[in-house]
Amino acid sequence: MPMQTISIEDILIDDSRFSTNGSLYEPYTSKTSPIDSFRQLGILYPIVVYENGERRLHLIDGRKRIQFVRETLKGKIDAIVLPHTTPVTDIITLILNNKRNTVEQSIMNKVQFINFAMHLNVPETWMLDSLCVSFGFKPYSGFLKDCERISLLPETLKMFCHEKKYSLKQIVNLTHYPEEILLQVMAWGRDIQLTASVLEEIASNLKDYLRAQKITLKDFLDELALQGIICSSLSPRDKAERLREFIRLKRFPILSEVNARMEKTVESMHLPKEISLSWDRTLENRNVDVTIHMKDISEYDGLLKTLDSSEMKQAVERILDEL
Repeated sequence: MPMQTISIEDILIDDSRFSTNGSLYEPYTSKTSPIDSFRQLGILYPIVVYENGERRLHLIDGRKRIQFVRETLKGKIDAIVLPHTTPVTDIITLILNNKRNTVEQSIMNKVQFINFAMHLNVPETWMLDSLCVSFGFKPYSGFLKDCERISLLPETLKMFCHEKKYSLKQIVNLTHYPEEILLQVMAWGRDIQLTASVLEEIASNLKDYLRAQKITLKDFLDELALQGIICSSLSPRDKAERLREFIRLKRFPILSEVNARMEKTVESMHLPKEISLSWDRTLENRNVDVTIHMKDISEYDGLLKTLDSSEMKQAVERILDEL
């Protein structure tokens, strides 16, 4: 295909219908390295543009080369101009070949690229047979609908899914939660240690709790106990655990009642501070941990005597019965 020399001012760059800006999460690269390479080698391959039916030029490939030409105060650049009759699938294939390393960095980027192709009205059969298969997906009924729903997730959440290398199933699961809950959990992420499992557990329990109690998210956020957790001096990891437990107990009030009874049992024992009892507060495991904290061997006999007392045995038995 013959080259043409065209004016940079005639090219749609950010407004190009083939721009992937905002569609893909690009790895960080130094903005100067490609420019330095152009300067040192003196090699500037032609850019690729698409000329639509109205003779407008849409950039397909060559953003950094245009930037270099602009910085050298030149107004024209060599380009390969694809005619308006070029199949959109050919253009998508060209873009994918140039962006494959970026696209394959995460499942989220792959889904974003599929959505990018859908917005260009690429035939559905081609997307399913070519794009999806090359990305390692096994398309199912409603796959493309799920991709569209993923595109509507909050931007901060999509970036999180990209960075944490979420699976397709994990991402699709997030589309079933209200946006306000997802935004709130991401906002908490500034204060707590947010992981994939923490995010989904909190979102799931909070959604169910608000629906069961028929209250709004604002009502929940106004609770002083919640504010006390978020504003506490605890580490981000400990805050995450406290928040998970707080919302879980709200969602499953029976857990709160049983845990409260067991805590009351422990309090009634008046144990020395060197002995502590703990259990799985989700009540999923029938197990009590008895821990001794000693600073001196002289404490050993007295602590063993407490552990061997009938009161201690009865209390542990009551806790095990609750579990």
